Amino acid sequence: MRNTERLSSDMKTTTLFLVIFAGFNCLAQSQAPQSPAPPPAFEAASVKLSTEETMRIPGRRIQTSPGSLITHGLSLRACIMWAYDIPAQIVGPDWLDGVRLDIVAKAATPAGDKQLYLMLRTLLTERMGVKAHVERREMPVYALTLAKGGPKFSESTTEGPMVSGQDKGALLIQRVSMSELAAEVGRGFDRPVVDATGLKARYDIRLDMAAVAAANQADRMDAASATMTALQEQMGLKLEGRKDLDDVLIIDRAEKTPTEN
Repeated sequence: MRNTERLSSDMKTTTLFLVIFAGFNCLAQSQAPQSPAPPPAFEAASVKLSTEETMRIPGRRIQTSPGSLITHGLSLRACIMWAYDIPAQIVGPDWLDGVRLDIVAKAATPAGDKQLYLMLRTLLTERMGVKAHVERREMPVYALTLAKGGPKFSESTTEGPMVSGQDKGALLIQRVSMSELAAEVGRGFDRPVVDATGLKARYDIRLDMAAVAAANQADRMDAASATMTALQEQMGLKLEGRKDLDDVLIIDRAEKTPTEN
């Protein structure tokens, strides 16, 4: 009888131990760290140093369409700016401007610009050895503000993401937010442009770039001045210099030549 009671007690203890062990095992499994999802990447990509011939190709040096990205003669610094969505402030070696790249890359499925730029970031890491981190620093910026009389553009009446194009020398942008516009404008300046308009909707704009293009052929500072004038006269916006906290991309490592295709 005592042996039976002891056996029964041992079985209860063993069962309780197994239940507790199973519970800890399930808990450990539920708390196990999940493997991070791989970064977005192109299905196929060619990365080459630019030649004199590709440097002479007219048109934008970076072009996108749903699922593809092409550059010709685009500097490594500019590639990084697009990949990390940093308008102007990049701290890295001077030779980033001298390394020019021809890239032809395709995604497995159609993808918008933001996704393509994330894929470009992965591509630069894999093929150009780019490693970088972001720091927050106080620096000179341009604040995009409303000029006297207010904006000279209309709120969008259609749905969808921002799209841009050109028409007879004019820049056309549909469904753009002011923060997106500030980032685009900032690509032509030596300091970031931040949105301080207070406008929260999305807008359709048209900006005649003929004067800016003409000035750009002569001198970069003239082009910046012409851009400021065009923004104020055509759009009712102005740029004000000030100091502000902004993100700076620090280039920790990069290579001058891409790895083989």
